[in-house]
Amino acid sequence: MSELEGVIKYRLDYEQSEPVTDNLDYLNTWRSILHGLGLIGQDSSRYEGYGFGNLSQRSQLDKSQFIISGTQTGNHEMLEKSDYVCVKYCDVEKNHVIASGPVKPSSEALTHSMFYQLGSSIQCVMHIHSPGLWQFGLNNNYPVTDESIEYGTRGMATEISRLFTSESLSRTRTLVMAGHEDGVICFGDSVDQAGMAIVDLWVKAHL
Repeated sequence: MSELEGVIKYRLDYEQSEPVTDNLDYLNTWRSILHGLGLIGQDSSRYEGYGFGNLSQRSQLDKSQFIISGTQTGNHEMLEKSDYVCVKYCDVEKNHVIASGPVKPSSEALTHSMFYQLGSSIQCVMHIHSPGLWQFGLNNNYPVTDESIEYGTRGMATEISRLFTSESLSRTRTLVMAGHEDGVICFGDSVDQAGMAIVDLWVKAHL
């Protein structure tokens, strides 16, 4: 793997502040499930020891913003509100993110923002890592980003825009990041719908 996992590649304006006040109970429950399955976490034998995986939900207080897990929080078995941050603004063209909270946002914040900008009904985005699910998606015609595009970049956001209107993505709510080893993104109109897209992929891959 030629690129380091978890490295922020966008221009970030960050203000340290108090924890978000949004209700994160559903998001945190799914995050614990995904961590237990090894789809989010940190492992010294994987990705040069960097944390992997992240998830977000559209803010309940301001629909133009979203709440995302902080960078390098993968090693935590359970997250607190202090492990989340509010992304207030994203400009994909300028590769620019503005955020505030107790921690800096995940390196995939720009990617998450593209989903919220493209679909007004989307309420949750989950980015997981799994060699098995990733390979299954590649082998079974799931929507796939160009393998030359790296994670967390303007190019990845543009790829999501390209794939967004495809019938396959509308059906599966799942895309595979060909240029980001083991990376898979699922999304939904609710936290549960995004989580169940991962469950559906997991079940199909293990049949």
